[in-house]
Amino acid sequence: MQISRSLILPLLALSVSAIPLEVRQSSAVTVALSNDLSGATATATFQPDNIVRGIFSLYGTTSVGAGGTVKASSAFLNSAPQNINCVIFNGGVKIATLTNDKSYADLDGNPGQAVPVSLNSATIQCHV
Repeated sequence: MQISRSLILPLLALSVSAIPLEVRQSSAVTVALSNDLSGATATATFQPDNIVRGIFSLYGTTSVGAGGTVKASSAFLNSAPQNINCVIFNGGVKIATLTNDKSYADLDGNPGQAVPVSLNSATIQCHV
């Protein structure tokens, strides 16, 4: 028995169209730290998977980590998925929250001055 092409082609087209296509969206978040006194700025990109990450491990080898100490006066979101929420803790105290609506944070607590703070023991945790 020979199956005709007119039967095979529609079946093949139907089976191919039934395969779900994977939609890839970049869900990574990029957070920048800036030392407004030295002019140093560095970014780190990671997944917003609710994992607590050490600031030193992310920025220790960058310009804001020069000399073995991560020092920054501000943080901001460079890119992030919708509904992002990032929290920065330093010494167990929340010093910043970054969201799509509030993408900049003054880390020293004094918006009138740019005072870099040591972030060697700080952490960041982001989730959507």
